[in-house]
Amino acid sequence: MKGVSLEAKVGLLVLTAAIVLGAFLFILGGVSFEDTFSVEVDFDNPGSVQPGAAVRIGGVKVGTVESVTYLGRRLDPATGRRALVRMRLSIHERVRDTIHEGSLFYVTSQGVLGEQFVAIDPGDPEGPLLDTSRPYVGVDPPRLDLALALGFEVLEMLHDAVRDNRDDLGALFEDVVALVHQLRLLVTDNRGDLDTIVGNVRTLSEEGITTLRSAREAYVDGERPRRIMANVDRTVAVVSRETPTLIQDVERATRGVNDVLDTFGPDQRRQIQTTIASAERIATSAEGAVNEAGQIVHGIREGRGTVGALLMDEEIYDDLQELIRDLKHNPWKFFWRE
Repeated sequence: MKGVSLEAKVGLLVLTAAIVLGAFLFILGGVSFEDTFSVEVDFDNPGSVQPGAAVRIGGVKVGTVESVTYLGRRLDPATGRRALVRMRLSIHERVRDTIHEGSLFYVTSQGVLGEQFVAIDPGDPEGPLLDTSRPYVGVDPPRLDLALALGFEVLEMLHDAVRDNRDDLGALFEDVVALVHQLRLLVTDNRGDLDTIVGNVRTLSEEGITTLRSAREAYVDGERPRRIMANVDRTVAVVSRETPTLIQDVERATRGVNDVLDTFGPDQRRQIQTTIASAERIATSAEGAVNEAGQIVHGIREGRGTVGALLMDEEIYDDLQELIRDLKHNPWKFFWRE
């Protein structure tokens, strides 16, 4: 080494450092020479995922994020969707047969503040394999920044409301304290009445339970309801048994009536119709007579007319009784008037 110049030593040192640095970058960068296939996934907000981020299945790294492209919600003619961001995932070929249609692509992280990566739920193992010729729709990660911003806005609104209504809130608090105090005094001053009310409610509840139990024993579980249900069952059974016979009797009676009607000629049928019409007129006349008789009776009850006045006027009735009594004691007045 004594013959090696200083420039050669420095060059050798720089070359060794470059080789070590390259090895570190190779190891830390996760560079792999495995065969891969690409899958495109659309997101509205993929968080802070950048090219080179890991793609994992079940926590195992199976690829990397190859690129992240901003599409700006322009219409994609191939899919008919308006995606904001499209990721191209480079996945190892050896896991292709484990990713199926219906897979979920979502962004998650290692812990609350860990590095974000793309995770894949491989879907139903009995389903068809993933079609890599079309983009898929991913699941966006929770927007913690948006949640914090909205929470801060709500807190700011509450702060402004408390500051602008401090006097009203103080008065409201004082009213609540006074109301609680009055309620405490009311309960203290009427403790005996409240105990009586509670006792009455307890007694009423117990009596209600006893009544319901008695009613259930008498009308649900008792002997009488069972007899009634048994009678109903027997009645239904008899009706079910006798119904076909009754139907047959009705059918025979109907056929007999039809046979009788078939024996009538046109003249007999006209006579029957005339008789029915006459019966209808007689019934109408009878109904009118009944109505008129009802009106007459109603007028007599109200004292209208001679008969009504005679029957309903107590003075005339008393005079008639007095006249009949006098004639019984003095029958000669039929023939001689003083």
